[in-house]
Amino acid sequence: MSPAATDATESKPPDGGWGWMVVVGAHISIGFAYSTPKALSIFFKDIQEDLGASYSEIAWISSIMLAVMYAGGPVSGVLVKRFGSRPIVIVGGLMCGVSMVTASFGRSIVYLYLSIGIIGGCGLCFNLNASLTIISKYFLSKRPLANGLLYIKINVNILNVPAARQRITGLRIGDKSLKSHVLAHHLIYKSY
Repeated sequence: MSPAATDATESKPPDGGWGWMVVVGAHISIGFAYSTPKALSIFFKDIQEDLGASYSEIAWISSIMLAVMYAGGPVSGVLVKRFGSRPIVIVGGLMCGVSMVTASFGRSIVYLYLSIGIIGGCGLCFNLNASLTIISKYFLSKRPLANGLLYIKINVNILNVPAARQRITGLRIGDKSLKSHVLAHHLIYKSY
């Protein structure tokens, strides 16, 4: 099978410059996408006391969030291809922020399933897919380095975000979320 013909109008990725800012934005976005379901365990006692839910009922929150985040990948991929990374990440950041704020008003575990699990999972899905694919639009020869730096930073985020959230006290679930910052960091993405 012969390779696909390339369009003469396609531009070569710049291999640096603004692309490094995109790596920073993708790091923040992917870090939140991977650390948020893990950080929900910090709230087990609060949810149990406020809602009277069992451990298995509370565990479903992060399970639903992860299922929606990964199952929505094909939809997110189509949207990124059609509209570009920036608008999809902005919508994802808004969905994450709205889900965490609305979760703070929840008085039942089903409400948390819908707000954090489904709406938050969709928002994380939009952020994750767009952030994973954007690197290839900015790097060609330095793509392995950019991806390596991105994935190293993800592990740092997984370790730091739950600890940072646990240090914040006296706030409800939605107030502890740092999701609104994801939106600001994704404004650095350039649309293609």
